Amino acid sequence: MPPVEPPRRWLTAALSGTPIAEESRFVDQALRPCAPMTHPFDPARHSGEVLEKARRHWLAAMRSEYESASVFIDLATELREIAGPLDVQTVVLRMAQDELRHAAICARVVEAMGGEAKIPAGPLPRALPHPDCGAEESVLREIIYGCCLSELVNVARLAKSVGEVGDPFVRDAFRQLLADERLHAQFGFHYLESRRAWLEAHPEIVRSLGRFLRFAFASLEQRMGAIPRDARPRTEAELAVGLPDPTELSQSFQETILNASVPGLERFGIAASAAWRDRSLTP
Repeated sequence: MPPVEPPRRWLTAALSGTPIAEESRFVDQALRPCAPMTHPFDPARHSGEVLEKARRHWLAAMRSEYESASVFIDLATELREIAGPLDVQTVVLRMAQDELRHAAICARVVEAMGGEAKIPAGPLPRALPHPDCGAEESVLREIIYGCCLSELVNVARLAKSVGEVGDPFVRDAFRQLLADERLHAQFGFHYLESRRAWLEAHPEIVRSLGRFLRFAFASLEQRMGAIPRDARPRTEAELAVGLPDPTELSQSFQETILNASVPGLERFGIAASAAWRDRSLTP
């Protein structure tokens, strides 16, 4: 007999229906860095075709935000292994909670647009080991890649969306996401500052981080800065519901990396400018 496959699990926006839900709301309200969403969504302002595209986009965003929580959970474990400061561990776990709240925000947008906020609860992404370096440097690599690069690009794009998106409900959602992501992007540089003396005492680690950045830049550019072959500029109707413009991916990526990430990392003696120039997918 063929092996019996386990039943497929789904994640939805449904709450537990117990006092745990009230505790979750309490945490959400305590950590929320800006005013809650207040504008209602009026689907009559948008065509059915655009709403269908928007539902798919926001559902994918829900999944991405949910999976991102795993990145910070793994990072918190790594920080515990090197006895990272308690405040650092606390804020990393807070950022994991932020990502779960972001998944709930995206779910709310999907449901407001008439969709079902339901994603497959498949295998979650896990932090890849760095066998060529020690634990302290491994943590630095994860934070630089995840916060100083990836989250910084996200912040730039979210800030642009807040200023451009026409629908007030969708603009509210972007504002909520941006309020947290600012911390996520800043965290990386704050952590580097906390390790400045250690880095100055370990110049070999600083050089190694520069070498790592060559691959990190190329890898992230492929993931966040590549323009799809079939890309076309978005319409005003698509912009109104928060759909991205795929033709701007490369420009927004490169502008953020060159104007923010590179100079920010250079402040700590990391050869980020040379790493960007020599970026390569060859480890």
